[in-house]
Amino acid sequence: MQYVQIVIFIVSVFFFSLFEPLYHSNIIQSASIGLNSVSSISFDSIATLQTEAVDILSKESRQTPSFWKYFFLLIFFLSVDGLKILVEIYRRPTLRTFISNPEDVTALIACHDSAKTIKFTIEDLQKIISNDRIIVVDDGSADDTYDIAKSMGVQVYRFEKNKGKVSAINFGIYRVKTRYTLLLDDDTRVGPLHLPTSLLEHGYTGVAFNLLPCRRTRELNNGKNFVSCLQRYEYSKSMEIGKRFQDGTLSVSCVSGGVGLFLTSRLNSMHHLHSTVFQGEDLERTLIELLKGGKIAFVNQNVWTFAPDNWWDLTRQRLFNWYPGFYRNIDHFFKILFDRKLPIRLKGEMLYNIFVILTDPLRVYSFIALIFFKQWEMLLFIYLFYLAIEIYPFIIVEKYLPVMRYYVPALIAYPVYGIYNTILRSLALFVWLWNRFVTKRMKPKGHPGDRVA
Repeated sequence: MQYVQIVIFIVSVFFFSLFEPLYHSNIIQSASIGLNSVSSISFDSIATLQTEAVDILSKESRQTPSFWKYFFLLIFFLSVDGLKILVEIYRRPTLRTFISNPEDVTALIACHDSAKTIKFTIEDLQKIISNDRIIVVDDGSADDTYDIAKSMGVQVYRFEKNKGKVSAINFGIYRVKTRYTLLLDDDTRVGPLHLPTSLLEHGYTGVAFNLLPCRRTRELNNGKNFVSCLQRYEYSKSMEIGKRFQDGTLSVSCVSGGVGLFLTSRLNSMHHLHSTVFQGEDLERTLIELLKGGKIAFVNQNVWTFAPDNWWDLTRQRLFNWYPGFYRNIDHFFKILFDRKLPIRLKGEMLYNIFVILTDPLRVYSFIALIFFKQWEMLLFIYLFYLAIEIYPFIIVEKYLPVMRYYVPALIAYPVYGIYNTILRSLALFVWLWNRFVTKRMKPKGHPGDRVA
């Protein structure tokens, strides 16, 4: 908790330092003069103030050296981002090989209101895992999820009331009899997946897969629109560059909640350490595993998930789930950073996460300032600089991008997409603070009842 308070304090200082200069600007001074003489305001004085404001914001004034600091700040931040990507590309290990023995694996699906997708997920699983080793925990669904899963011959348990995904996983783990557990979402399509069980036999404790957006939406329409294509590149870059780099030291920082293979014994022994909060639950589970001496690998086995295919759903996902979950794990970032036993690559990832949290307000403020004062040349250069950074990663991961209509346009638009995500991530800080300290919806919880249906 002390780490969270430190970060909140630092972010507050950042915001004050950003907006404090405005109080000394000519604009504010002019407004103050107008307010001090409010008793004598006339139409002529208003016109005079308007003229002065126009002069202050004239082109010559807008191009004062003070605006270069916003430009250079953004260039610096993008350079750090680009350097991180280049290091990860050139330090990636070779792909891992393994032997698969699905007889040692039980699949566990925690779901809620999943009638539209659960059937297809189970059908995929039945091709590699027998029905007696597929467990579905229906977390208080109001639709036909339970009946559909039950009709397919797998093990199904049901909560009468919704208790949350983590509680449903905890309940299911206690009923797994095999050495390994495959955790996956209700909308994950595993296809012809080969389960890397031999890696867990050699001392690894978890395995992440190459999770990519499916080319279908939840409504089973083709998910090939522009929003889907942007996410397909985003996911591919995260997997092929980010996770594969971390695989070099067996320190993959997040096994996606979409799919992950774990040692059943460790999931059982550490379930009580999880806060049971939904947002960022997969990140928290992975970081706890690493802090307890776990070794997490990455394998190049494609698994598909349903990603939002419109801007509204994507914004809701990032603003209310992904990024609040990112902030919620700040304390784990610091714990890893100061743990001497953990590998440098993992520490570097945590340091970068903290860097992003601290600099996001500056990024957003600088970008808005350049727009407000119409610094179009600077903004164009920043866009081209960002685009240049993305070209090489795009070439690296393009083999994982299915043939699609928006192939090159997705790359061209990606800098704008990056700014969009930065703004959402900044706003999500307030979503997290509100839900953590006001509504208490993201307050850590957990009790023995997590195992009781």
